[in-house]
Amino acid sequence: MTAANLARILEGRHADRGDRPGLYGEDGRSWTFEQIDLLAGGVATALRAEGVTAGDRVACYLTNGPEIVFFLFGAWKIGAVPVTVSSLYNAAELAESTAKTAPRLLLVDDRRPDVVADLLGAAPDGVPFPVRSVAGALPGAPELPWRREVRVPGVDVAPEAEACILFTGGTTGRPKAVSVTHGGTRESLTRLARVTTGTDAEGTAARDAKPNLIALPLFHSGGQHSLLFAFFVGRPAVVWERFGVDRLADLMARFAFDNFFFLPTMVYDIVHAERDLPFQGVKSVLVAGQAIAWPVRRAFEQRYHVPILVNYGSTEAGHIAGWTGRDMKAGRWKPGSAGRVYPGVELEIRDDAGAALPTGAEGEVVVRSALTRGYVDDAEASAELVRDGWVHTGDIGYVDDDGVLFLVGRKRDMIKCGGFQVWPEEIEDELRGHPLVRDVRVLGRPDDRLGEIPVALVVREDDDAVGDDALADRLVAYARDRLAHFKAPRRIEFVPALERSTTGKISRVSAAVPDGGVSR
Repeated sequence: MTAANLARILEGRHADRGDRPGLYGEDGRSWTFEQIDLLAGGVATALRAEGVTAGDRVACYLTNGPEIVFFLFGAWKIGAVPVTVSSLYNAAELAESTAKTAPRLLLVDDRRPDVVADLLGAAPDGVPFPVRSVAGALPGAPELPWRREVRVPGVDVAPEAEACILFTGGTTGRPKAVSVTHGGTRESLTRLARVTTGTDAEGTAARDAKPNLIALPLFHSGGQHSLLFAFFVGRPAVVWERFGVDRLADLMARFAFDNFFFLPTMVYDIVHAERDLPFQGVKSVLVAGQAIAWPVRRAFEQRYHVPILVNYGSTEAGHIAGWTGRDMKAGRWKPGSAGRVYPGVELEIRDDAGAALPTGAEGEVVVRSALTRGYVDDAEASAELVRDGWVHTGDIGYVDDDGVLFLVGRKRDMIKCGGFQVWPEEIEDELRGHPLVRDVRVLGRPDDRLGEIPVALVVREDDDAVGDDALADRLVAYARDRLAHFKAPRRIEFVPALERSTTGKISRVSAAVPDGGVSR
């Protein structure tokens, strides 16, 4: 499969619409698909001059922006493997990421010179790879001369060849380095194109199609897949530095987007913003990454009259299930579901012993996928993740008679309270329905008698008439009215905000409950 190389996606757009804009920055710059391909060729040439060859890993510690597109495709053109490291990481996290992935080269920019200096200074014998700056020379990091337009065709790669290393969000533990393949990524893109556009052919969008905003950072699997999907179908992409409601409003006025892909936390910020955003002409908003709370979804749809669609998948397994506009029109949508399992997805619900369960039974969601080769830094976790070609998602759910997937919770997040299984998401969904709860995260905490108890971190709405103690009592009673007694939170802690990971997900493990919480 010589077309497996992801660089061929860009080359296809250069061939069929090279004169059309393919990439925009939020600062007003733009590039045609031909210019993108030529600049990616400049990157490929510069990497080869540094001794990078097919299969070598190139770590990218770069501020999110349109230039990253050139470095991704430039690496893919020569069969190299981008290791996309969050630009929010400090020196210790950067050092940990490179130690896990053993890159041949590290690319940095001039936005975090202190981190680069700390990384180089912390290694008395020097780091075991060259460091090159892509935005002017830094101490210890000479400039990489990549800003040239060169035609470089992508090399042939096998479908199972490593395409990229992405880091998981780390909401249930330390981030892991996930190896994804060229062929598996293409397969996932083809599947999504088939269910959203009705065809799996590349370049099917109209030549004057509106651009897609790449709302997630390109070090995130959702950001990369959004970029690749836009180019796969033939749409331009707008890449910004980071999400912000005011920045979003400005870009909406400039580009008149007709669809969005957001994280639930982004929708939350939009709902709670004082200003109204220009959603006229937006046909739908696709949400993935985490389950979106019903009150947030309802508030958004009522305010802007734009339907929210969901897409369920993961860095390791790709696109698995979701709802499309055609599903909504056909009346197939079911509230509370993750979506219809996409055609071509082999999915099973399995028990703890690995046996497939019948329709309607709850168990772990397991998917056959060629997307990932496992975790490069954890052989034991890789063996747990991928077994005989099946990816074990860690999500608990069931599939109904119509092939619709419902998720119950995360296997690792499950709280065992007095011998009963308690899923944090179920409690969170109920508490978010209270008018004085802005947001909530439920955690399991050790308890001498019950083993674990559910603890709720609550971001409350402003209401001077109700004190914390009184509201805590009301929330516990509210939960007990709607849930079995053992599921109700035993402790309430009011916090100003919920901590988020670098990808925008709300963290469970880092959200410790300080002393002084109200126990019930």
